[in-house]
This record gives sequence, C-alpha cells and structure tokens, in this order.
Amino acid sequence: MTRRAIGLLIFLWVLLVYGCSLNVIWAADHPTSLLQLAYAFWANHSPVLVRTGPGFPGTVDDFFYNGNYYSALAPGVAVLAQPFVALGFVLDGGFNLFGNAMLLSELFVAVCNAVAAYLVFRLASMYFAEKTSVFIAFAYAFSTISWPFATYFFESDVSAMLDVLAVYLAIRIGRGGPSRFADSVFCGAALGAALTVDYLNALLVPIVSVFLLYTFRKSLSSFTRGFAGFIAASALGVLLIALYNKAAFGDPFLTTEQAYQQTSSLFGAFSYPILDGLYLDLFSPLRGVFVFCPILILGAIGFYFVPKRRELVNEAALLAACFVGILIPYAMWYNPVGGEAFGQRFLIPVIPFLLLPSGFLIESKRGAAAVAYLLYGVGVVFNGIAGVTTAIPQQEAVSHFPFLTQVLPLFLKGRLDTWWWREAGAAWWAPSLLIIATALALPWATSHLLGSRDPAEAGWTPDGGGYERNRLK
Repeated sequence: MTRRAIGLLIFLWVLLVYGCSLNVIWAADHPTSLLQLAYAFWANHSPVLVRTGPGFPGTVDDFFYNGNYYSALAPGVAVLAQPFVALGFVLDGGFNLFGNAMLLSELFVAVCNAVAAYLVFRLASMYFAEKTSVFIAFAYAFSTISWPFATYFFESDVSAMLDVLAVYLAIRIGRGGPSRFADSVFCGAALGAALTVDYLNALLVPIVSVFLLYTFRKSLSSFTRGFAGFIAASALGVLLIALYNKAAFGDPFLTTEQAYQQTSSLFGAFSYPILDGLYLDLFSPLRGVFVFCPILILGAIGFYFVPKRRELVNEAALLAACFVGILIPYAMWYNPVGGEAFGQRFLIPVIPFLLLPSGFLIESKRGAAAVAYLLYGVGVVFNGIAGVTTAIPQQEAVSHFPFLTQVLPLFLKGRLDTWWWREAGAAWWAPSLLIIATALALPWATSHLLGSRDPAEAGWTPDGGGYERNRLK
C-alpha cells in the first residue's frame, strides 16, 4: 500500500467510527449559537442572528448589541460548514435545532477531524515507520478528546485540521527548500482560515514565521517570495475578520468577543492566574489533558528522545512552541473551564503537536510500544464512551472526573446521544461496544494489514533507535 492509500484508509475508518457516534439528542449553547450564525449567513447573508422563536436567544454564547442579536463565537466554522448545513436548512424548511441541519453540521466536524487524523499520519510519516505513524494517527482520532467533540458542532476539531495542515506544510517547506512558493501560500492560507475559526490561532502565525525565517536564515533572499506569499495568505484571515466586524458592529477592530464582554481591549479576557490555569488544563481531573488523554504522557516524554540533529530539533521546537503558544493564553482565559465539556476542548487543536513525539519514544525504547497501546486503550475507553454518550457533561468541581461522575453512569444506564440509540432499544450496548472495540482494534488490524514490510520500501531509513523520514523530494 502506498502512503496515500494508508492515509485514505485511516480517513475512512475514522469517519466511519465518528459517523456512528454523531449526536442528535443534546443541543448545547455553543453548537446552538454556531448553528444560528450559520443560518443567519444562509438565510440573510448577514451576521445578525435570525429570531427563530420564543425564548430567543436561549444560549449564553449569543448577545444583544445595538438592537440585534449576535453570536460571540468566531465566524469561520459557520462559513466553512455551509455546504453541509445549507442542505440541512433546505431539508428542514428553515431553522430547526434538532433537524437535519444539526446532524449535518456534526457530520461536517466529523469529516474535518477525519482529515485531521489523515494529516497527523502524513506529519508522523516524516519521522517514523509506517506502523508507528498509523498508531499515532489513530491515537489522535480515538484516544483523545477530539473524538467526543467530533460528534458535536464545535470548532475545536475544525481548528485542529487547519493547524496540523499549516504545520505539516511549514515542515515540508523547511525540508524542501525556499522554492516551495505554493506550499508557503497554502500554509499561510491554512493559518488564515484557522484564525477565523478560533481567534487565538493567530498566535501560530508568528510562531511558524520564526520557524521559517530561522530555517532559511542563510538564504533569506531566495525565500523572500515564499515568505511574502505566506504572510499575505495568513493576513487574508485577518482581513476577513475585520470585514465581518465591520458588517456586524461598524468597526473592523471590534471583535465579537469584545462586544460580548463589553470590553475595550482583547487582553482584558486573560485574567485567570496562570499556574491555576496550567494545572486545570494539564493535570486536573476536571479538564486535564493528561487525565483524559493518557497517551499524551508519552508525547511529552518523547520530546526528550528527539534525535540530536539540528533540523529535527528545530522541528520539535516548532511542535512544542505551537502547543505552548495556545496552552498559555487559554490557561489565562477568564473562563478557563469553558463551560460544559468533556476535557479541555480549547487545547484540541494543538493536541497533535504534543502527541507526535511519542513516536520517538516508541521507536527507541524496548517495551514502550506495549505501554503506548495500554495508554491508547485507556484513552479509547474514556473518549469512546463519551463519544456515544455526551461531550457536554455538566460543569463540576475541579476535583471531580466527569467520566466517572456523569458519563460512565449515563452509559451504564443506556442513556446515549447517538442517532441510532432509540432504534437500538434494549440492545443499545451491542453497537456501542462494537464502536469502541473497533477503535481499540484498528491500530493492530491496520498494522497486521501492512505486514512486516521493510521500512525502506516506504521511504524510511534506520536512524538510531527509530526511523527518520528521508528528505522530501
């Protein structure tokens, strides 16, 4: 199988599992506001939310400003999802929160995160053998909180797809040379689109810029054209947000978040004690990514095992900088818990960058692969059960683990949120266990399908304890 064929297989399997997990029961504030905004774009070509019935707005993510209702959320997802939600609005004959548009909006997110899993595989393939790269891709898809949120209309998984694409292209540019003008433009376009989905993704633009400039520091003159294309394409995202702000509020510099909070500065939202926020996001039972996604422990350790070659160290620094660049501001966010959620959804877009270095550990230490699969299985159980139950358990104390206090009890009672739940009746447990078992078995089954191939056949050459991808042609 070619690398593209393996990637396509990953995409299809991930999409199938996600498709069987889509929610039709719960409508949280966040997805409701996004769907309202998508409907406003479709029905009136306007950012002003359409009044859809008594009790409007009915969500904490909507707000009243100068006589109109608006969504506080970044508009990118509502725009990108139009091919899916517009079909739902047509089938529903208008806005119906629990109609076809809801299911199709979730399908859009599922497709995006399946693409993200494919991109994680392609990124991992730059460093590791086929089987390790496949494992890392499935680990992102099924052993992290990206799975539960792939079943709801949230922006996190869409943001992850765009962020991974941008970093993949940045590394490919660095390895391929300054002549990769098209890659530079697409890399900037990915980040430009990403910042329309989540404003904080704008922080990745300077991070990737520093990486590219440092990589080509000895040949800046030959990279000038490529860097200009990167900056221009990423700036397009800023321009689109400015145009949206102008259409909504008459001021290109007034963001939805500022209007929502009624503040004059973006920086006023970053007021939470940073150490408390770091504990919350990384280690707490309520939101800690190392608790909900234990496979990430190996990713963090894996940075230590990066081969001491300059280009690999630089690329590992890029991965670390992207993760930390989003972690720190969200640790200081005024509402760090983020409402009802299964884990810290704010960090989903950069989870792949923390996960990827686990491959260096897996391929350099005896027994690490077995530990990785064990941690993978624990994460699949946590996130698979949440995937078919709910990604939005009610907010609790920081010392509580929602999987044990809410999600698992709901699952054991057979109270799921999937589109097939009611039809399954008393046999709900059979498809549920089949979905989770499929996710558990896919890394092993795919590795078995690949067989015991010589890594050189796929373009990998031995390098110390692991494999390093040959320089891209």
